[in-house]
Amino acid sequence: MEINTKSPLDDKATKLKYQFIINFGKAAHAYGSSSIRLEIYLGRLSDVLKIDGHFRVTPNQLIFAFNEEDKIGQTTHLSSVISGSFDMHKLAKLDELASELDTGEISIEEAFNRLKEIQKLKNPFGYSWTGLSYIFAGVGFAGILSGSWMDVSFSGLMSLIVYGIVLISKNSKERWASLIPISTAFVVAVLSVLLKHFFISELNYIAVTLSAIIILIPGYSVSIGISELVNSHVISGLTNLINGLVYLLKQFVGAWVGFTLVLAFINVNPAVAQPIDPIWMWMLIPILIIALPIVFQTSANDFGWAILSCTIAYLGFLFGSELGDNNIGVLIGSVLAGIFANTWEWKTKKPGSIVLLPAIMILVSGSIGFRGLVSVAQGDADGTAQFLEMFIIAATLAAGFIIADALIKPKYNL
Repeated sequence: MEINTKSPLDDKATKLKYQFIINFGKAAHAYGSSSIRLEIYLGRLSDVLKIDGHFRVTPNQLIFAFNEEDKIGQTTHLSSVISGSFDMHKLAKLDELASELDTGEISIEEAFNRLKEIQKLKNPFGYSWTGLSYIFAGVGFAGILSGSWMDVSFSGLMSLIVYGIVLISKNSKERWASLIPISTAFVVAVLSVLLKHFFISELNYIAVTLSAIIILIPGYSVSIGISELVNSHVISGLTNLINGLVYLLKQFVGAWVGFTLVLAFINVNPAVAQPIDPIWMWMLIPILIIALPIVFQTSANDFGWAILSCTIAYLGFLFGSELGDNNIGVLIGSVLAGIFANTWEWKTKKPGSIVLLPAIMILVSGSIGFRGLVSVAQGDADGTAQFLEMFIIAATLAAGFIIADALIKPKYNL
């Protein structure tokens, strides 16, 4: 019997297909595709390219296994990755590229070149609009947290500082990028306490700090982690959950060190101003809803749909809260957002995460966990209950998405 010793990597065409799938998977992971969706999608992509591939995706690792024709030999590639920032514009372009490859509109060589072009695409909104969106997000979240007009105003200013630190860190070495949660929280905490001491005695420095960094708080990671655990995606689910909690802990450490350092030398007036009239929320919430798709770099074609998704999620939250409590509101909001995202995915053949991610931030749970940690550090007995409430809301979000997927099955785009 003749034994075939030729490796599939000796075949240039097969090697190109392997490399394309690997590069495609790493890019989709970096732009925010969830582990479950990316595994399914890579499987479909390998079928299109007539490759027998099997994949395992976690927030920290990508495993690509390609079986040879005899079903015994296997080519395996392991990539260590870090969670990237969300880029819905590039994610949509990746999905479009895969669709064109599926229909035969482009060859594998052309797809490889297109993939390189997508990786070089710039933020569709540019630095100015993205910076403005951070300001809007800080202003909107300060309103949700029942801040005063001073809190709202300075939350916007501090959010702009956070954006500046994020830009500097991302353009530096990887080790500095990993310090974003600590550095942003520390700088904002110090500045907020100094502002209260020297200029605005009624400023709520905790609310301002939280509002400024809330756009970075990992409520999405915690919620997705629980959802993946429920769907028996244990490794990815645990990793997402732990990564989210570690990120939250880094933010707390940065803020707590900032508060403690400044308060060790100065005394601040504990008084805070009265919250703004709730009627103003009808102005602040639209500002927040407009900001979120810009922060996540949603393309102009999908921008209006992302805003509509956020609006549906928030109105569902308000309706549910009137029926029962905030947990009921989160459940109804997540169900409606999930149904809308899945329906939109089927209609447009684009990744549902494009419109779902900003909606999740409207229902974000991480802020509650952060407030709980700060309260515990200040000796507040209710802080532990607030921190545990984060897990309840994250589980409620996960339950809402599961219900939505049962009602309208997702197409499983990226």
